[in-house]
Amino acid sequence: MNNPAVILIGGAPLIGKTAVACKLAAQLEYSCLSTDDLINAIIAVTTPQSHPHLHILEHKDHRKYFIKNSVARLVADAEYCIEGLWPAVKKIIARHVEQTVPMVIEGWHLLPKKLAQLDQPNIFSIWLVTQRDFFVLKIAQQADLFRQIPMGQELSRKFIDRSALVNDNIRQAAASWNLPMVEVPLAASSQDICNLCREILDQDHK
Repeated sequence: MNNPAVILIGGAPLIGKTAVACKLAAQLEYSCLSTDDLINAIIAVTTPQSHPHLHILEHKDHRKYFIKNSVARLVADAEYCIEGLWPAVKKIIARHVEQTVPMVIEGWHLLPKKLAQLDQPNIFSIWLVTQRDFFVLKIAQQADLFRQIPMGQELSRKFIDRSALVNDNIRQAAASWNLPMVEVPLAASSQDICNLCREILDQDHK
């Protein structure tokens, strides 16, 4: 089977991309990269002046930031950050394709539109989508943590609302670009989701 050189796993925060990507990479004997790690590395060697997109939360209290701002603003700020990160992601994709060094890249700093418009062969993206109840369940599993935080209930609601909105945006965009999606069931394990991703990958690359 001729698998693509680069496989990208996108989806909203809390949907389980990291665990799925790690399992898929292990199965295929690919390396694995998280966009969270990439953005943290870039922030460490840049400044707000040189890379304002990536330093948007510099010196901000994240809890107050989430509670103060609307969900639409939280998502808009995230997309502003994604714009700043995209050149680095694009360069990594190109390098691994050119050198045929297989890699799985995961993160919610990936957008269907960016991947659909990427003029680069030998890549494949899978988009994890779900229903709002999935995010409610994920936050409920961390209820003790949020109870220990001032205004934790409001913070948890914002996390759910942000993930749900990002999820809906990804679903709509992936559908409009005819990109493969995996519908994540409410009680699915990371292995279950990985198996669904593998089925799509195998069907597309028989």
